Amino acid sequence: MSIPLFLKKYWIPLLLFAAGLFCQLVLLPSSYPPTHYEVLKLGRDASVEEVTKAYEQLSQNWLSNSGRPTVAEFIKIRYAFELLSNPLLKKYYDRFGLDEQQDVLVSIKEQYRNEEDYTKVKLPLLNTPSLDSAIDAFNLLTREELMSGNDKEKPLLVQVYSNWSPRCAQFSDSWKRIASLLDGVADTGMIEISDVEPAAYHADKKFGLPALVAYPPSCRSSDCSIRYQGELSVDAVVDWTATYILGLPRVLYYSKETLMSKFFANVAYNKVKILFFSSTGERAAPYLRQLALKYSDYAAFANILWTEEDSQFWWNSLKVESAPAFVILKGGAVDPVVYHGLPSRSEVVKLIEEHRRQELPQLRSDTATQLGCDAKGHSRAGFDTLVWYCVIVAGRPSSELTKMRELVRSTREKLTGYSGADQIENSDLVNDAAISPAAIAFKDNRLTFAWLDGDVQKKLCLFYLNPEDADGACGPRYGDYELPRVFIVRFQRRTKEEEEEKLKKRTKQSAMQSLLHEGGNSASQLVAKYNGTQEADEIVKWISQIIKDGDTQTIPFFDQKAPDFEPEGSNRAWASGTHIVRSAGSGLVQKIKSVISLGSDYAGPSLLLAACLSFGLIWLKNTSPSSQTTTNGQGNTRENDKRTKKTEIRKANSGSTDKPVSITDEEPKDAVNLLSSGSDSE
Repeated sequence: MSIPLFLKKYWIPLLLFAAGLFCQLVLLPSSYPPTHYEVLKLGRDASVEEVTKAYEQLSQNWLSNSGRPTVAEFIKIRYAFELLSNPLLKKYYDRFGLDEQQDVLVSIKEQYRNEEDYTKVKLPLLNTPSLDSAIDAFNLLTREELMSGNDKEKPLLVQVYSNWSPRCAQFSDSWKRIASLLDGVADTGMIEISDVEPAAYHADKKFGLPALVAYPPSCRSSDCSIRYQGELSVDAVVDWTATYILGLPRVLYYSKETLMSKFFANVAYNKVKILFFSSTGERAAPYLRQLALKYSDYAAFANILWTEEDSQFWWNSLKVESAPAFVILKGGAVDPVVYHGLPSRSEVVKLIEEHRRQELPQLRSDTATQLGCDAKGHSRAGFDTLVWYCVIVAGRPSSELTKMRELVRSTREKLTGYSGADQIENSDLVNDAAISPAAIAFKDNRLTFAWLDGDVQKKLCLFYLNPEDADGACGPRYGDYELPRVFIVRFQRRTKEEEEEKLKKRTKQSAMQSLLHEGGNSASQLVAKYNGTQEADEIVKWISQIIKDGDTQTIPFFDQKAPDFEPEGSNRAWASGTHIVRSAGSGLVQKIKSVISLGSDYAGPSLLLAACLSFGLIWLKNTSPSSQTTTNGQGNTRENDKRTKKTEIRKANSGSTDKPVSITDEEPKDAVNLLSSGSDSE
């Protein structure tokens, strides 16, 4: 049986159209259960009186044996009646489509699954909330307060709740815990669903109440809000806020087997290691994750799960007796600093800042200008300072370098008068002639102390030290010989008159000479190496003598350009995995569910649209002039083929003895042309 030509041409759009109608008329309605009004056979605008009347009519029908409902049907009808006959529940259901007691309906159906008589169902099904019931709410927000936070630096996490919602009541204690954990890191607020204007956007019948919505810093509009769709647990909500809203790194957990290979091996040598011991295995608090980000260039953070089996190991290695505790490790040659107990945010910040001030800063590409140890920059004392100094200890990471760094740090403390300060309290330091130049220069921010990684900054290290002095301090390590070096760099800038004179000379130079001078240093550098004993007092006296000579003597200006700093990575152990880790409830399963939900909503319209587009394309292709010409040509070709085929069949049937139509059509084999060359024939 031949298929009609129309179906051959348009079978694809017809198939898509049928599939789209099936999705719209069958699949889509089945995915959305009937509303409670439809269960009672009422319209959406029915009043409480109409709801009661409709239920009474259904009850009258149940008196007859033919109209008796099943237990499942009765529970569905009774639930709809109790919900819509309560003014408070009906109001929220009408405004937002929210049905917060669906879990009650599911549990009741499961309870009476094997029951056949609907009269055995205990009534009422719902515990109707009182108008006077209220949740212990705090940080309530109005529309004005919500929209007025565009200048806030902290993000905002909002909970939309309702006093009558059982889920909101159960979530109340968890919300208090979430707010306390996010305190100082993010703001939190609550909106009661009766406050229609701000709650209208946040409430969503797909997720119900409580609804959580986050706003990033400096934005309070709906365009930048992010709805939380995961599990309503403290850990999941806090981790989602810290990771995806704040972009904070996670402080990972390590065991005694993985601490060395996974943590210490991936953290730069110069960084301070801060270890937090926990016996519960909870995630690091958001404020600790914020500190891990803030001090990422100075320290690396790690969590360690404390167990009784490993207690002896931690005591022998780090002197940790119990958890909670945290440990600060400065280097191989320095004993760990242990603090037992659970410190507050302010205490942790204070301890880190104290140790940071005591630490000798590293001279790097991103710290050189701030420290005043860059010839292209300026002194910490200000732009008007012409001469300043930088004491540097250079060496490869090793225990010898750690000891030398401690020596230079103690030298700096000699000038401060007390540990960890940046100012002088002991006036005797200024009055001592042997050390007063160094003490005054340090007080005026003209003297800085730092250390240089001679391996990474090999070129700069060799620039400051001669090859014979650089052995053991600069370049890669080829043996066990380590000898860090201490030297001081005197920086000097030109005066305004000297700068103007330099510009005049440059204008007279050729273009090639000008290019050679571009990118040079703004300050002259003069280096002096320390060759004395490893005593802080002797180093202070040496520094004072250098500063005294450098400030009083006239020293020529050296234009030799120093090598640029080699860029050093931040070596953040968390950087590779921060943005790919998923919070609870927002992983692969949640994504698949959201894609399926989205596809079911838009499958029908998409198929209908594809059917219309394919139908139009096929129709345009068939009605275009070129297609008609091609069709006519194909028709003529088919007609000629038919005629040729008929002729061949006729010949085959007539046999090989058939004579041609005319005897002259064929030339005999023995035919000879008798006309000569002189014939009169034309």
